[in-house]
Amino acid sequence: MKRKLLSILDCILAVFPGRRAYIPMMAATSVLGLVLFLIFPPAAPMTGGGALLIHNARAAHGRVNTSDRAKTTRNHYLTMNPGETVDLSPGPVSFGKHPELLSRVGVTSRYRAQGSGHAVLTLGKGRARHQVYLFVSPLPSRQVSREDVDWYKSQFGTGYANCGPAVVSMAVLWARGQDIPVQDIREEIGYPYDDGAVSFDNMSAELGRHKVPFTTPQLAGPTDLRGIVDRGHIAVVLIQTGDIDKVEGDPVTDLVGRYYDDDEGHYVLVKGYTLDRGYFVVYDPYPVDWESNSLRYGDEVSMIGKNRYYPAEQLFSALKTPVVLEVSSN
Repeated sequence: MKRKLLSILDCILAVFPGRRAYIPMMAATSVLGLVLFLIFPPAAPMTGGGALLIHNARAAHGRVNTSDRAKTTRNHYLTMNPGETVDLSPGPVSFGKHPELLSRVGVTSRYRAQGSGHAVLTLGKGRARHQVYLFVSPLPSRQVSREDVDWYKSQFGTGYANCGPAVVSMAVLWARGQDIPVQDIREEIGYPYDDGAVSFDNMSAELGRHKVPFTTPQLAGPTDLRGIVDRGHIAVVLIQTGDIDKVEGDPVTDLVGRYYDDDEGHYVLVKGYTLDRGYFVVYDPYPVDWESNSLRYGDEVSMIGKNRYYPAEQLFSALKTPVVLEVSSN
């Protein structure tokens, strides 16, 4: 090949001596570059959220009013393990019609977690009344969370292929307390691929734009992913959803397993793991259905993609790439 190229160049120089050889040589170089590009195309980056959600394009809602981003809330978000206790003084405590996932310890103001799931309780009275959104893990677990804001986001109603923008929106809210709607993240990223997918590079640039610290480690095994949680960080991973077994029971009460039928590349956020090392706790932005996304947990507020438990070995084997985004808050 090398000899043929040199022979072609010699012929050009013979026909076009001196400076006149410049133009035909440039043309020959361009043709050669095109041939090499067609023979050895560049490797495509790993992306998620492409054709998976394209059927939702017609369901996209209008732009969210961003003037409410900085509003403070008196609501409290509490994550507990079964058997743990919490002091809810001075009280009183009311569960209303939601599942009573706490039992009072004697005549004290301490309450012990029982059962598992999501519930809303009202704490205090008069002007001091506020809501506590409670989640009790089905298994003892270590989780990274925030008590001042609900940072789970669904991609429902935000346009198509928005699992990437949704997890970025979650990461920004968790790390900085800044609530940027999924649609705004999508507008900032744009549509780098025809099917709406985004890559880790796109999401990395978006995290950097919002001054969220992150690294891009490569996982060797599930232990590395648990290590991210142990450091108090969260992880954005790209999985093939069909590699996660579907939930065996009702996803409203059974938190273990995939709750939808799709089998596609998809971004989810890992925020915890069970102490028996059997499961990772995941924020999955996929809506339970595309028509209304109406199915909720027992608190009638939390969407089914929040706090899903995916088997650890399955989640790791489902990774489409060992590279993850490890997001921290400092």
